[in-house]
Amino acid sequence: MERDKRQLQLLSKLQIVYGIVNVFVSFYFYKVTSEMVRDYQKVLEESNPEVQVGLLLGFGFVLFLIGVVVLFCIILTGQSLARYENYQYCLIIAVLECLIFPIGTILGIYTILVLRRPSVKELFSEAQEEKAKSGIS
Repeated sequence: MERDKRQLQLLSKLQIVYGIVNVFVSFYFYKVTSEMVRDYQKVLEESNPEVQVGLLLGFGFVLFLIGVVVLFCIILTGQSLARYENYQYCLIIAVLECLIFPIGTILGIYTILVLRRPSVKELFSEAQEEKAKSGIS
């Protein structure tokens, strides 16, 4: 049981740090995309550049927002793991995290392996029962 608690605390910290670092990576990706669009605009001056550049910038911004939402979910998962809350949510985000290659895949698989243990499931259910007994919603 102590091993599970230590591993969940470690996973919690890793998830939060991974999410925070990736927010900056997403911002950098958006900045690079914006620079590429500015360079590409010079090439497109013959056709309808305003529409094409607008679409590219909009697409880049939408990808940035999706990235921020996903990374916010990863940070929330880290907090939930530390409190032994939202077992299903943590498991779903760990599965989705496997799509973020390579570090997300490693972290997601490790999280799934830890969460699938019966003793970890018991920890989450005990925490939920304590929460219900104390009347905290």
